[in-house]
Amino acid sequence: MAGRIHDSRAFIGALALLIVGTILSLMVAFYLLPGVFGREIFIARWWWEIVLNLQILCLAFMWFCHHERIIQASGLWRLRAIGNFLVGIISVSYPIGVMLVSAWFDWFRHAPSEHTVLIVMIAGISLWVFGDFLMPVFYRMALGPEGRTALLAAAGDKHLRWFRNFWPTYILVGCLGYATVCGGLLALIPIPILMYMQGAIPYLRKAKHASPRDADI
Repeated sequence: MAGRIHDSRAFIGALALLIVGTILSLMVAFYLLPGVFGREIFIARWWWEIVLNLQILCLAFMWFCHHERIIQASGLWRLRAIGNFLVGIISVSYPIGVMLVSAWFDWFRHAPSEHTVLIVMIAGISLWVFGDFLMPVFYRMALGPEGRTALLAAAGDKHLRWFRNFWPTYILVGCLGYATVCGGLLALIPIPILMYMQGAIPYLRKAKHASPRDADI
């Protein structure tokens, strides 16, 4: 992913995802390690002020990343650009969603059980799978021969290409496997940042070259 940045809008989209992934990993760490961070950190005003300000920044980053692509695209390409924008907005809104759910179920005063936390993480992983893996396949198939050709070309690349594009997912699966088999819940801490790293890879790839149409995100 190293190289000169040619598309700064794609780069700030990736930055937004990485910021949110870091916030969510910290939330998991706060829950699993209360002896290290303290039990009061979830209701600390300074923490949620930081989260809300970063949330606004990331939403703005996503808007600037996608709105020009929506304007310049047409037909199914515009539909694809709008879909990517919505997926990006939902992805970076997850921290505020966690806050609202926590307030609704009074988790700030009564910590949720580990089972409940796992359900929330499974919901997040499900949304991640849909946005990062199913949506691109749907768009490329809907775009006809051009989209299908791009999909088949990606699938037919060498193993090194697969590793370069999906290494966060491989590590994530390893962490999930360890947590499931060995009961090591601390392995869950890096999962959010790995999920968002995977989502950021197409943005970083797009940032390395400029093109008149969004063909890679």
